[in-house]
Amino acid sequence: MKFFISGLVNVETNLRIRSFPVAYYPIDYPFFGINSSISGVGYNLAAAARTLGDEVIFSSMIGKDVEGQRIAKTLDENGISRNYVFEELESTPVSIILYEPGADGRRQIYCDLKDIQ
Repeated sequence: MKFFISGLVNVETNLRIRSFPVAYYPIDYPFFGINSSISGVGYNLAAAARTLGDEVIFSSMIGKDVEGQRIAKTLDENGISRNYVFEELESTPVSIILYEPGADGRRQIYCDLKDIQ
C-alpha cells in the first residue's frame, strides 16, 4: 500500500520517576531511567507503515537545529523520504514524558510544539 502521512515529528525524552506526585529531590539518579528518541504521531505512523513494508510519503516540519538534524538522520536510516519534511522551524518540537513504573502506567507529558501551531 501507499500512504501519505502528515504529522508531528519531535524528539521525545522519557523519564522514569519513583511515583506521582513527584517528590522534590535536589538530584536523583534513575539509572537507565532516562531515554531520548524520535517520536510524534506522524513519525510513529510513518515508521510503522514502513516496517510493514508499505510505501510512505511523509510530510512534517523540523527545526534548523541539532535536533532537526537528528530527526533527518533517523528518517534516512529508516528509509523514510525527506522530500516533504521541511526545515522551516527555528527549533524542533520536543517533549518530556514522566512515567511511573508498574502496571498502572501513569504518565505526564510536557509537549513543547515551538512555533508549529
